[in-house]
Amino acid sequence: MRIFVLLIIIISSGFSNFSFAQTADLNENKYKAAVSDLKQGRYSIAIEKFAPLTTTNIQAPYSPYAHYYYALSAYQLKRYRESKQMLLQLVSRYPGWNKINDAYYLLGANNLATEQYKEGLGFLQRIKESSYNKDVQGLKQHYFGEIRDLAKLRDIQKQYPEDRDIAIALIQSIEHAPSSTKTDLMQASQLSADFKVSGKEKIEKTEGPEKSIPKRENQWEKGYFNVAVLLPFRLDEFGSSKKRTNQFAYDYYLGLVQAKQQLDTEGIKVNLWAYDVSNDEKSMKMIVGNTDFQQSDLVIGPLYPNTFEVAANYVSGTNLYMLNPLSTDANVVKHGENTFLAHPSIPFQVQKAAEWMKTVAPGPSVAIYYGGSAKDSMMAFSYASEFTSRGGKVIQMLKIIPDREWLQNKISSFETNKPSHIALFSSDGNSGAPLIEVLNDRKLIAIPIVATSGSFNTQQSRLGKYGSRLYLIETDHIDREKENVREFQKAYWTQTNTFPSAYSYQGYDQLLFFGRMLAKYKDELKKGLEMRRYDDDYLLSGFDFTKSRENQISPILKYSGTKWVPVR
Repeated sequence: MRIFVLLIIIISSGFSNFSFAQTADLNENKYKAAVSDLKQGRYSIAIEKFAPLTTTNIQAPYSPYAHYYYALSAYQLKRYRESKQMLLQLVSRYPGWNKINDAYYLLGANNLATEQYKEGLGFLQRIKESSYNKDVQGLKQHYFGEIRDLAKLRDIQKQYPEDRDIAIALIQSIEHAPSSTKTDLMQASQLSADFKVSGKEKIEKTEGPEKSIPKRENQWEKGYFNVAVLLPFRLDEFGSSKKRTNQFAYDYYLGLVQAKQQLDTEGIKVNLWAYDVSNDEKSMKMIVGNTDFQQSDLVIGPLYPNTFEVAANYVSGTNLYMLNPLSTDANVVKHGENTFLAHPSIPFQVQKAAEWMKTVAPGPSVAIYYGGSAKDSMMAFSYASEFTSRGGKVIQMLKIIPDREWLQNKISSFETNKPSHIALFSSDGNSGAPLIEVLNDRKLIAIPIVATSGSFNTQQSRLGKYGSRLYLIETDHIDREKENVREFQKAYWTQTNTFPSAYSYQGYDQLLFFGRMLAKYKDELKKGLEMRRYDDDYLLSGFDFTKSRENQISPILKYSGTKWVPVR
C-alpha cells in the first residue's frame, strides 16, 4: 500500500514539482553534461557539447547559459576571439537576460586579454550592479598589472585619468621598474596623493574572471522559494520485488509535502524539486550544473560524503542555504557559513549529557558501555573525553552485546568502587533492558543511568518503570499528547494511508521552520536564526541556532511521572 500511495504522490499535480533530474529531455541532458565538463576543466569537450545548444532553433531556459558557458570555456582556452563572438551573439539574442552583467564582465575580460582596452573598459562600465565592483577591480588590476611597457601604461593612464585601478597599476609599475626616473617617481607620488593610495596598498592579481556562475538578481523578491531535496530515493528499487532499503527518504519527503501545504496556508509558497542522489560524485556534479538546481534557495541533503562534498563546495560560493537533515557530524558546518545541521552534533549531545549527569549524579566516576556501531563507539569515547575533562574518572569502559548471560559475566561487580552513574550508547534496542537487569542483580538499583533512546526497544520496554533513574538522549522526541502532533498524524494518514515515521516528523518540522525563516529574513537568515530559540508550534523539540549553525536544542529527556519531557 505504501508503494501505491507514493506513486500517486509522484505523479499527482496536487503534490506538484516532484521532478527528478533523470526525466530531463535529451538536450537538457547534453547541457548538464557540458556544464559538468566545464566544471572539471574539460573546456574543449564542453565547447563541442555547448555548440549545438546555441543555435536559434533551440529556445530553452538554459539557452543563454549555453552561450555564456561556451564563451567561458573558450576564454579558459585563451580562444578570446571565439569567446567574444559567442558573447556578442548572447547579448544580441538575449538583451534582457537577467545575468547580462556576467556577459559584460566576460566581454571585458576577453578584450583586456587581447589589449583592446577601450572596448574592454567600455563593457565593464556597462555593469551597474555594485556587487561586481570587487571583481571588476581585480580583473583590471590583473591585466593592467601585467603591462611591462611603462610608456604604454602611462599612455593608457592618460586616456583614462579618472580610473583608479589603472593609476595604481602605473604607480606600482614605476616603483618596481629599475629604469624609473625622478620624473617617473614624482608622477607616482602625485597619483598616490590624487587617488589616496596608501604605501601598503597592493594590486590583487587574479587569474581572470572568477564569475564562472552568473549571479542571481532579486532572488528573494520573486514570491516563492525553491527547495532542492537531494536524497537517496533509489528509483531503481521502485516497484521491484526486493525490499526498499531507503524508506526513510520517502517518509522524510512526505513530511516535506505536509509542511509545504501548511506553509501555503501561511502565504509562503515553496516549490519542492527532488533529486535521486546517493554517493555518486559524478551525478552530483551534473546536478550542480543544472540550471534548475542553481535556482534553488535552500538545498536539503545530500547525505553521503562524496556527494555532500560536491554540493557543499558549490553552495559555499553562492547565496544558497544548505541543510543536512540527518547528520550529527560537527564537521559538516565547516563547509561554509550558509551550511546548517538540523540535529545537534555528537560532541554537543555528550556535552549536554555530561552536564546533566553532573547535576543529578555529582560523583567522580562513570562506567560506560556501548554497542557495535561506529556511532555507538564515537559517542562513548566522546562522552569519556567530556567527562574526564570535567575532572571525572572512567572506571569501566566496555563494548557490549545484548545478551543477559554475557553481560552478567563481563560487567564489573563494583564491590569496592561503585560508579556515580552509568552511560550506555547503543543502537541495538535490546541492550538497555538486560543491562539494567544485570545492574539490579548487583544491587545497583539507585545508580542513575544516561542512555541513548536507541538502546531500548520502545515497543517492548516500558521505560516508565526506569524513570526514577533513567535519562535519555533523544534528538527527535515526539510528544504524542500535543494537539499539533495529533493533527499531523491525522492529516498524514488521510493522504498516505500510513502512519508517519520519525523521518516524516523531521521533514515536516525542518521545512516548516526554514520556510518560515526564509520568508521572514531572506538573505539575512543567519541573523534571524541567531536571535532566539524557536520551539513553538513544532512537532519535535524545536530549533536553536543562537550560538552555532548546528541545532543546539538539548537532547536530554527525563521522566515526569507520566511521560518523557525535555530537560531545560
